[in-house]
Amino acid sequence: MPFGVLVNCGCVLCGGLLGTALKQVIPQKLNHYLPMAFGCSSIAIGINSIIKANAMTAVVLAILTGFTLGQLMGLEEKSARFFGWLVRALHLGGKDIDMEFYITAVALFCCSGFGWYSTLTEGITGDPSLLLSKSVLDFFTAVVFAASLGLSICAIPLPQVVILLGVFGAGRVLAPLLTPAMFADLSACGGILTMAAGLRVSKIKVIPLVDMMPALILVMPCSALWTAVMG
Repeated sequence: MPFGVLVNCGCVLCGGLLGTALKQVIPQKLNHYLPMAFGCSSIAIGINSIIKANAMTAVVLAILTGFTLGQLMGLEEKSARFFGWLVRALHLGGKDIDMEFYITAVALFCCSGFGWYSTLTEGITGDPSLLLSKSVLDFFTAVVFAASLGLSICAIPLPQVVILLGVFGAGRVLAPLLTPAMFADLSACGGILTMAAGLRVSKIKVIPLVDMMPALILVMPCSALWTAVMG
């Protein structure tokens, strides 16, 4: 049973509800600067993950190829339209939502490298401890985002649970093929996306995060191929 996946998604939902409830209590100045502080933290987390790479060349290849595919498919624009529709369909607001900021939240909760790494680990070993640790962080992250975005954050756990259950299932099926080197490169790839999200949240640089998401699927095959060729 994917216990960690369900807890993680539940924490995002509860954090979103709490953040919305506290929205009027949190001082406006703090509400403005909290996402920036979170963005700086994301940059630091991303750097910490990147340095764990086994084959950085394979990671960069996955990022460039994945980003190109994402751009050609228009994933960022399609995601914005989908989540705009979902928020309205669930009556969670959305008329004045900052969709750029919202998509950043979607990327962090649904497609973070550490999230996929933790979910694959639970799928392979049955141990949810890493994902439970991430759930604590995601709870507070949801509170921070909900302070700005309100109840619309509560729509994110729906696609999140579908994506993470897919990753969990992939872990169970592909367990014999996955190696520590592939996990290290997945972590590094996720670190680049997390750092990009931090730059976007901090309003330093707007990077099309969703267009980079295919890299998370490509990075482990690229890592395996690179190891086979160079090893």
